[in-house]
Amino acid sequence: MSTTLTAEAADHLARGLASIRQHTGLTSGDAELMRYTINAVYRIGDRVLRLSHGAAARRRADRVVLGAALLHRHGVPIVQLAADIDQPVVVGDWVATVWHYLPHPPGRPAAAELAGPLARLHAITDVPAALPRWSPIGTARRRLATIEALPGTELDFTRAWAQRELQLPLDDLTAALLARCDKLDARIAEARWELPVGLIHGDAHVGNLLAGRLCDFDSLAVGPREWDLVPLAHSAARFGDAVQPYQQFAAAYGYDLTTSQSWPLLRDVRDLQLVTSVLDKLTGRPEVAQTLGHRLRTYLSGDRNAVWTRYR
Repeated sequence: MSTTLTAEAADHLARGLASIRQHTGLTSGDAELMRYTINAVYRIGDRVLRLSHGAAARRRADRVVLGAALLHRHGVPIVQLAADIDQPVVVGDWVATVWHYLPHPPGRPAAAELAGPLARLHAITDVPAALPRWSPIGTARRRLATIEALPGTELDFTRAWAQRELQLPLDDLTAALLARCDKLDARIAEARWELPVGLIHGDAHVGNLLAGRLCDFDSLAVGPREWDLVPLAHSAARFGDAVQPYQQFAAAYGYDLTTSQSWPLLRDVRDLQLVTSVLDKLTGRPEVAQTLGHRLRTYLSGDRNAVWTRYR
């Protein structure tokens, strides 16, 4: 795991992890930080603990537990929640879900391997009313709204970062992104979907496929199924990935999003999602802050050919 954290950020996470481990009894063995974007993901022996904090994290965790039960009931291949722990785990402002560790081969799965599990998920029709409607622009707006509510030192850091990386006051950056939200909201309102609206994973990329099983249900929702086909197509368009894996996935799933009238809109929505997802979580994460700076500079300039890099 190569994510770089400042000492202060690492200490903050360590305190949250310790409180969750004490509460769950997962106190023996080392905790290995596997990755950290929105959630900090740790391996502790044969368990995986996904840790975050705040009200939004609690809502996501509730959705994850509900969704995992639904998918398990319908035989969708998924990574399993630990049944011996009441979930989600909440200690103060910290929230976590605990999963069984699933060994998997090194390297990224083949894109086509995602088609089968995703089709199984899309076949579910009895969707609980508690699951939210797909609202990527609403999510982006909420993330932007949280910036001004950051604690003083985090807000100061984010303001300095915006000025250094983008040559923009933070308020101007937020206003520019909210203007993009307005335009995309209007385009979504006029969109016509070719696939049926129904249950969607919400973030269906090969990084969320472990040994043939789906994971990461933070974005589970009811929405256009085209949205679940976006990440792989977008990876070829924005991250410099080869086109062939996406084409193999599209053939296996039976639908090529890039030939549809909704593709330009959904590509733009994905861009917005990826430039707002960690904007309120930059403090203590220098590599993430630098990577996001590049994304935002090219996004705001309208450079659709710029190649982005993934967070580590």
